[in-house]
Amino acid sequence: MAGLETYKTPEKLKSFLQELLSQKELPTHKGKIARSLIEKTYGFQHCSLSNYHGFDKYQWCKSVVDDFEKDLIAKEGGNITGVNSEYGTPKRFEKLLDKLKCDIDSLPIAPQGDRAGRISFRAFERKFKFPSNSLVGKTESWQWARDMLNKFDEELYEQGITGTVWERKVPAIRKYLEELDNNQKLPINERGKLNRKSVMSEFGLAANQSTSVAETRAPKLKELFKEYDELISQQDYSQYAGDKYKDTLSEILEHKELVLDSSSRVISLKWLAQELDIEKNTIRTSPNLMKLIEKRTHKLHQTQQRGLTKKSFTVYGAATLNVGPTPYSEKHGRVYSFSSLIELYSLELAEKVGTTFIAITNKAATGSVKNKYLRILHFFEWLADPKNIDRDVADSLRDNKKIKQADFGRACMAYRAALLIKSPNANLNTLIITQFGDAKVLPKYTFLTRGRANKDRSHRQSILEASIKKGELDRVEEILTDAAKYRGIEISQGKDTKAFLETLMFEKLNKPDLPDDLSKAMLEITESRLLEIRIQASAFFKQWQNLHKEGVELLNLATVDCDEFRSMLAKRQSISAYQWSLYIKDIFPIDNKQLALANLLKVIKTVYKACPPNLATTNMQMWNKKYQLFGGIERVASYLVPTRKAISSALTLYLCESGANVAVALTLPNDCVRKSGVAQHKKIVGKKDRSFGKPIYDDLSVKSDNVECVSAVNALEYICSAQPETVDDTLQYYQKGAVQPLTEFAFRDEFKAICNHSDYLTQFKLVPSMLRPTVLLNVQLKDPANLGVAQLIAQHESGSTTEGYTNKLPHRIQMEKDMLEFQQTIEVVMIYDDEDAHEKLNMTQKKWNEKKQKFEKTGWGVFCKDREIVTESGEKVKCGEVENCVKCKHDRMLVSADPISISDMIIWKTALEKNETEFTAKNMNRWTDVWVPWQAFFTVVLEEKMTRGKLSHIKKQATEIANQKMSGSDFTMPEPW
Repeated sequence: MAGLETYKTPEKLKSFLQELLSQKELPTHKGKIARSLIEKTYGFQHCSLSNYHGFDKYQWCKSVVDDFEKDLIAKEGGNITGVNSEYGTPKRFEKLLDKLKCDIDSLPIAPQGDRAGRISFRAFERKFKFPSNSLVGKTESWQWARDMLNKFDEELYEQGITGTVWERKVPAIRKYLEELDNNQKLPINERGKLNRKSVMSEFGLAANQSTSVAETRAPKLKELFKEYDELISQQDYSQYAGDKYKDTLSEILEHKELVLDSSSRVISLKWLAQELDIEKNTIRTSPNLMKLIEKRTHKLHQTQQRGLTKKSFTVYGAATLNVGPTPYSEKHGRVYSFSSLIELYSLELAEKVGTTFIAITNKAATGSVKNKYLRILHFFEWLADPKNIDRDVADSLRDNKKIKQADFGRACMAYRAALLIKSPNANLNTLIITQFGDAKVLPKYTFLTRGRANKDRSHRQSILEASIKKGELDRVEEILTDAAKYRGIEISQGKDTKAFLETLMFEKLNKPDLPDDLSKAMLEITESRLLEIRIQASAFFKQWQNLHKEGVELLNLATVDCDEFRSMLAKRQSISAYQWSLYIKDIFPIDNKQLALANLLKVIKTVYKACPPNLATTNMQMWNKKYQLFGGIERVASYLVPTRKAISSALTLYLCESGANVAVALTLPNDCVRKSGVAQHKKIVGKKDRSFGKPIYDDLSVKSDNVECVSAVNALEYICSAQPETVDDTLQYYQKGAVQPLTEFAFRDEFKAICNHSDYLTQFKLVPSMLRPTVLLNVQLKDPANLGVAQLIAQHESGSTTEGYTNKLPHRIQMEKDMLEFQQTIEVVMIYDDEDAHEKLNMTQKKWNEKKQKFEKTGWGVFCKDREIVTESGEKVKCGEVENCVKCKHDRMLVSADPISISDMIIWKTALEKNETEFTAKNMNRWTDVWVPWQAFFTVVLEEKMTRGKLSHIKKQATEIANQKMSGSDFTMPEPW
């Protein structure tokens, strides 16, 4: 211990203190030299340096230490707590800060948080080796340093040297705003405040960046904008650039001749913009300018609604206010100008026509008024032209004289003829002229109208009649036309003839080995097209099915706790963004995509009922980012629920197998597949809404008849099993953020896409509605004489409804072929009492008379040549199976085209139609075997054969006879048995 024994003089003690200072070991406490600590450490007597007890012998010690301390404080500029640190005194710290002003890049800046962009005090403390917690704690002895650093930080912040990106731009933004303010050009938004977007765009704000986010991160910028909001509210600022032209615009509207647009009701903004030398949009965006224009427009309309010649005109026998030659229709929202009639006739007539036209068209639909206006204006202009007709009518109109009915009728006929010469097939729209006659403004004249062609609404196209696309169609039509010309044949334009022939020619060109028989060829084409549709639909269905099965496997791999996810989601706003981010990274790990997808699917299925959430439904951008990792939201959804194409594919398979209506397919419930009483089949249950919810049942095979095809039962069953939970029980799919049922338009689009995927089918214009007629026609072609099967499949109550689907060219040709076979195997007497019948049948008169004596009427409108037949045992018996004459195995049926026989046919045809529903309900098989062939036979004879020439006359007589018989009081309608 040295102490006073060593440092016993003032000089030695001062030298000792100086040595401690130079070695950075001078003890300090609360900004002063720590005397007690020096005494204890270096062996000085207790209280000797502080002379706490006031001893005379230690007074010099105290004076030396006090003077040294005083000089040191003066030298260091104040608190000497950190005198042993490099920058631990105010003087030294100030020099450091001055140095840092010139070297801002050396400043430690906070990267994030509330002080982002400003000095990080803790980093500053570490970098410049200040004692721990000296700059960030609450130690009183270092308060001076914290104050200096805070002041330094604030100075830099205010100068725009530190702070966030936008905070550093504040000085420049302020200067920019001051310049705009001086020039009265501050950008103002619709709320009358400073337009932040406009200002910040000048300083690099991206178009997709939010101004509010930037303001939140830059409080100084927010304060600046608030300051200018208050400035704007205190001064007479307008947010619209055009407002400064108010006075000039008022002068223009008040004193200049107005220029109107094409409607003659609106002041031209283009003209006003040219007058003001500004853009049209500047006028549109200024409510004050538009208010001036609206006020002047209202005044304009008031003047337009008043005629000048008379107060009113008589229309429909009542006084009607004169609305002038350019009247405005309140109902139709536009001006109808008849001002061209002023020069041709007179102002009074132009006003009268305008007034009448408004009175007439106030009751008309908006869509038809334009054509009415153009027609009546053209009519008056046509009458005034002497090149068209003499001016008698026009002069009478001009002079307000009565027009002769004959002259007006002649003018109207000439006008109609002129229109037809110019456009023979156009709609003449002459009703408006007649309506002027009804209004008693013109003489009454009713124009002749052409009847409309009746469209066969019962005809439903099959895929055999699908239009061939342009390139192939031209080639087929050229071949078909050349062949027809070569053979002197005229191709019928009626019904479906041309469409079927085009299909046949097209297929023949591409497949020369088609059968020569038309019906067989069409049957082969039908089956090949239906099969190709099923193959393509199956391919698309399998594609989704594989994806969905993969989704099921992924769900089993999921590890996410959905209850925990719900809980975290509920308190997301109350926890920190960091906590939420960690949780999301944990359940959707970036380094394990399979698990991330599995957990994502589990959350969607459990929490969101299989409907993938998105930004619009949850206000969370997270979802879209996750979907992008796995191919997008539509693909993620397809792991859980059917896609639109998958449902469309399944319904296409159903329509191809069942022949059901498209409307039935679209309303199938999600439990449409039921058990069936037929082995290896299942029942598909639907309903037909337009038949008051009539149930539709189809027993379809579980197994497909082709290895490339999925059966409709399996497809629908799988679709039903993948349905999400919804209130609606129809089949649903996911698209564009919602689970929704399939619409007819969407199904049609997907069906076309499915067909266009095939090189073969893409050549045709196919739509889903063609499948039902195709399936029913296919059935009919396999058994042409039997309508019952097709009717049973179609579930029609009446056979006539089924014929709309099946009575097509191939079927008609097959029936014609059957009739030709009848003509070859059965002698048909076209006219029973024809004197030359024997010559037509190539036999003698005597032989013909012998044959006639053997004929027996069957009661069906046909004759049997010989009722005596030989049985298999050789016995001769009289045939009693008259109901089977139409399918006679002995070739003895004879059709006689006499009125009495044909009347019997008509009666039996009526009887079968009446009893069909009741009979088929009891015994469908017998109806199909016995009575359907008669129906087909009667249809061919009565509706195909007996429609022209003398045969049609006989049919007319027969119809009268049949009606007379059936109206008799003692008549009993025959019944099938």
